[in-house]
Amino acid sequence: MSKTEHPVEKLQEVDAESVSSGSLDLDAYAGAPAGKATNFQAYVNVVSVLAGAGTLGLPAALRDAGWIGLLILALACGMAIYANQKLIKCLYYDGKNRLREYPDVAHAAFGLPGRILVTFFYNSIALGGPVLYLILTGSNIHDLASSVGSTVTLKQWIMVAAAVMVVPIIVTKTMREVAFLSIFGALSTAIVVVIVTIGSIVDSKNFDTILKPDGSVGPVEHVAAIPRHLPIALATFAFSYGGNVIFPHVEESMKHKQAWNKIVLWGILTVTVLYVVCATTGYAVYGDGVLSPIYRNLPGGTIRSISTIIITLHVLLAIPLFLTTFNLQIESAIKLEHRGYSAKTEWAFRAVIRTLSMILVATIALFFPYFGQMMSLLGALSDGMLTFVFPVVFYLKLYGIKRVGKIELVIMILIVIIGTAGAAIGTVDAVKELAKAYRGELD
Repeated sequence: MSKTEHPVEKLQEVDAESVSSGSLDLDAYAGAPAGKATNFQAYVNVVSVLAGAGTLGLPAALRDAGWIGLLILALACGMAIYANQKLIKCLYYDGKNRLREYPDVAHAAFGLPGRILVTFFYNSIALGGPVLYLILTGSNIHDLASSVGSTVTLKQWIMVAAAVMVVPIIVTKTMREVAFLSIFGALSTAIVVVIVTIGSIVDSKNFDTILKPDGSVGPVEHVAAIPRHLPIALATFAFSYGGNVIFPHVEESMKHKQAWNKIVLWGILTVTVLYVVCATTGYAVYGDGVLSPIYRNLPGGTIRSISTIIITLHVLLAIPLFLTTFNLQIESAIKLEHRGYSAKTEWAFRAVIRTLSMILVATIALFFPYFGQMMSLLGALSDGMLTFVFPVVFYLKLYGIKRVGKIELVIMILIVIIGTAGAAIGTVDAVKELAKAYRGELD
């Protein structure tokens, strides 16, 4: 493959021995694109990318898997840290050129088929994320409005949310104009986790029986393990650790790029603390009656309303992050900016493309308005492969198996096997659960 087949950033030569060993010394970063972000700013960016509304579905993942799900969460945490460190190292694999983004790594490893595969999975998230968030927005507004006597249906609220959010998607041209929204998302998620945790503990004294997701009523029950449901639990955790397609851009912005391994380590550990607190508290209090998202279990009142409003604002503002990324790829593919159109004509074409993308997302949300099941499907289908499997496979291809120690190779093989099996089985299970929800067999 020629060096012109994918975008690159020129680097200085690095020590041949450090490259052959699969590691890079500080000189490897000497010619990398100059960044201005401090380590703390990069850490905040990592946390902002990961800490999203998926956190609120983790108690339901424990419900499906049992307490052993905490071990699966710890496993997913370790796999995510390791894989994301390897992904960034792949950017510097030849010691001369820094690859720019995730698809470039796939291209360098497996050519055009690799790029197409990663692009497919990435775009499933770019479209699936807005679908998920429209569902959650519609559900939240429907719950709030119903409490004051509104008769507007869930699907009507989804259409209203889509109509409102198509405006900023059309107005904002690039990712730079919407990237700040991820910081608000991280803060809002942390606030809601604190509110839900306190609310759940207070609420635990107010009931002896609970309404289960299957419609039955009974005492709160907990189980140690449900082995059959572990793959779908892993899928939910994969969704919560998804977002590494943005990490190459985060690392590129860093002033001290050699600190990446520590940044991603502490960033993932930070969000894992949020995950453990939310999942453990929710499952401990509500057991097999816990819902997704968790705040649906809270009794009506101020705490539930505040949580619902904050998360609704978060997911509404997150929709442009996903759809802008998707639309930019389409606009780049058709070379919209290079066709010589006037500013008004170009804007008109952009408005049509982005409106059609929102119509597509809204249509899917209207037919499948099931938050928990859609989150599991998205996590299994795409996030599992992008987060756990592909970075390890690409690293082995670019650096070579012989350059990896035996113990580390065993770890890599286990990650690939666990990630692939979890994605395959989790996808099948998620589709089955989605079908049940569509038939009205689930809450």
